[in-house]
Amino acid sequence: MRRKVGIAAGIIGTVVIAAIAASCGSSTAPGPKQYVATLSPANQLPPKTTTGTGVATFVDNGNVIDWTMELTGMTGVFASHIHLGSATTVSGPVIFNLFLPTGNSGTLNGVVGRGTITNSNNVNISLDSLRVLFKNGNAYVNVHTAANTGGEIRGQVALK
Repeated sequence: MRRKVGIAAGIIGTVVIAAIAASCGSSTAPGPKQYVATLSPANQLPPKTTTGTGVATFVDNGNVIDWTMELTGMTGVFASHIHLGSATTVSGPVIFNLFLPTGNSGTLNGVVGRGTITNSNNVNISLDSLRVLFKNGNAYVNVHTAANTGGEIRGQVALK
């Protein structure tokens, strides 16, 4: 009898441990790569003296790259883009349109846009090429305003 109880307890213990281990998942498994562009007027070429700031975040999910843009104290925004160029490139070509408000944006604070970049909605560059630009620091995000049409805040996209 003791032997049967011991075997049953061993089986139950093994099942419980296996269930706990399976529910935990792998905490060391790598997640999707994340890239960020910290947007400030000091990064603009030439630098601006405005107080607006922002952050653009990009999450590489394999077949798509999801993006989110958050702005603080930005007024009169009419466009924001990912541009081709290093930190010293004055004005690189637009790779992808991000936040494009319709009409006067007023003062913006918080998340202003989010979306997904795919090979089909980005005719300028493939996702693989965009990843290479992000990885090598050859892409930047620029926010254009009515007061600073060439760009008011800017930040290089870099691995987070």
